Amino acid sequence: MDDQKRTKLLAAGLGAVVAVYFGRSIVTNWVMGPIRDLERKVTTAESQAEKLADQEIQLNVAQRNLKDWKAISLPGDLDSAQRLYREWVFDLARQCGFSGSGFEVIPGARSAQKEYSTVAVEIKKAEVDLQGLARFLYLFDQSALLHRISGMKVDSPGAQGNPRLAVTLTVEGMSVTGTENRAELLPRTRLVGGIDEKAQVLKALPNELFPVQPDGFEPFLVRLDRELLQVVEVSDAGWKVVRGYAGTKAAVHADEATVELFPVLWDRREKRLEDYQALVASSPFVLPAAPKTWSPKLAGVSDKTIRPGEVVSLTAKLDNADPELGVPSFAIEEAAEGMAIDAATGQFTWTPAESLQPGKYSALVAAVQSGKPDQKISSKLTITIQEQNVAPKITVQTAATVVLGREFSLQATATDDGPAESLKYSLGGGAPEGLGIDAKSGLLKWMPARSFTPGKYDITVNVTDGGRDPKSASAKIALDVQDDYAAMTTLTGTVSRDGTWFAWLRNRGTGVTLKLKAGETVRISEIAAEITEITARHVLLKDQAGIWKLLLGGALRERVLEVPATPVTEAVPPAVAPAESSVAPEPSLPAAPGAVPAVPAPAEAPAATEPAAPAESAPGTPAAPAPAEPAVPAAPAPAPAGA
Repeated sequence: MDDQKRTKLLAAGLGAVVAVYFGRSIVTNWVMGPIRDLERKVTTAESQAEKLADQEIQLNVAQRNLKDWKAISLPGDLDSAQRLYREWVFDLARQCGFSGSGFEVIPGARSAQKEYSTVAVEIKKAEVDLQGLARFLYLFDQSALLHRISGMKVDSPGAQGNPRLAVTLTVEGMSVTGTENRAELLPRTRLVGGIDEKAQVLKALPNELFPVQPDGFEPFLVRLDRELLQVVEVSDAGWKVVRGYAGTKAAVHADEATVELFPVLWDRREKRLEDYQALVASSPFVLPAAPKTWSPKLAGVSDKTIRPGEVVSLTAKLDNADPELGVPSFAIEEAAEGMAIDAATGQFTWTPAESLQPGKYSALVAAVQSGKPDQKISSKLTITIQEQNVAPKITVQTAATVVLGREFSLQATATDDGPAESLKYSLGGGAPEGLGIDAKSGLLKWMPARSFTPGKYDITVNVTDGGRDPKSASAKIALDVQDDYAAMTTLTGTVSRDGTWFAWLRNRGTGVTLKLKAGETVRISEIAAEITEITARHVLLKDQAGIWKLLLGGALRERVLEVPATPVTEAVPPAVAPAESSVAPEPSLPAAPGAVPAVPAPAEAPAATEPAAPAESAPGTPAAPAPAEPAVPAAPAPAPAGA
């Protein structure tokens, strides 16, 4: 084979190799390219999925945090938030002993952001000892509210003992955007029945926002005025409580006292007020203590007032005693029968015998340390057994007339075995709108609108005494609410018949005409008066206020008091209000106790001629036509009713 042919064969083989190489690359790209693209997309999708999962976790955490923050946030409305937060801070400051002549809690600056808003409250010129300040800081930190202390200034006026510190504080509460408005900062309910300082169980009105007793129940705190209580058990019998929690003082609380929940943050429930005792014990505001001077005194012994049969229990302690002189031993001297004390613990108990009369019973409680037996520390204890509390007695008019558009007043009175100023008056349910009673004086007042519906209304007046075991009494009043018929009733005529004068009184509201003679009684609206004289031009009426004059053609409401009744110096106020008041008088019309009888006004000369008396009409029927001749020829007068 010649060189030329060999060269052609080699060139053809090389071309085939190149074709196969490039053809394989094209086939590989054509087949494997889509697969690689899919693999890249899967990898990218997996990476994005991991990022989305992380973002979802972060979103869930943020949503949970936002939900938790809203639960402890102030209300959404800034005005309500600052007002409620200021009230809460003020109550907490008082509870911790903040006081002083210039002490005040005032609103501070406010800041509104897109995600949240803050409101500040400032405590100014407060005086408190270090123990009270430590309690405030502890409870402020414990409370489940979204707030912080943004500034605090403490000045100490002295460097000895336990000085009253001058404190200025600024606190800030946060309101998260989207938080609902509410009328109360923290859930509240009311006490059912009062409790004394020894009660261990209380009852409160149900409130679904307060914890109940399911599995996993944890004790919670409530606040009654300045006392903090820990609720350790909830049952149908009530709440079992630990009194005087966190250094507060157990106190007496009245029926319907406000019970406020004091929620504690979950991560701070293990903290105790004792954690702050190191700060109190080593106060940075005083100089190091001088060598201790012991001045022992008895503590825990204080006078008591109890009800008959109530058990007295207290624990005597020897304070500020030198421990090196040994443990004190306790005893009682000059004690009433049944009084006893544990010599080692100082626990004093006494169950008064049922035969004991109310009064004061005393004993001398003494303590002696074994290392100094000649030094006896003593304190007198007086226990007063009270009389049984008796329910008050209430006195009030059983029925009264109320006139629309006129002021009504009625006095309720009560007597009690305790001080009169402790009595508290109130109205029972169903009282008409607008009717009120003064809680201290028992005076009922009402100005019913002319649009009020007339009718019969029965109301109840209650009175409660201020005893340790409060007693109540009640009385009912039947109110007759009427239109002002006295303004609608007019003296339309006076007629003489057989020497007897009659007064015609027509009620334009009902169409009824009354024909009354001297000695009979007019009873219209709240007015009840005896007719003492009838003349051709007027009628004289007598009631407890005195002698009234009603002119011919005038409305009964327009009568004029001619001769007021003259009371004796020590007159007893009448039980019924004067005729101008809206109180219905008693059926009879005696003169006011101690009053001097009113002198009737001089009678006018009778008419020259007496007209023939018309036929009398029964009440509720139109009067007969007027006589032909008028009763007073010289002066025109309104025609008698029915003319």
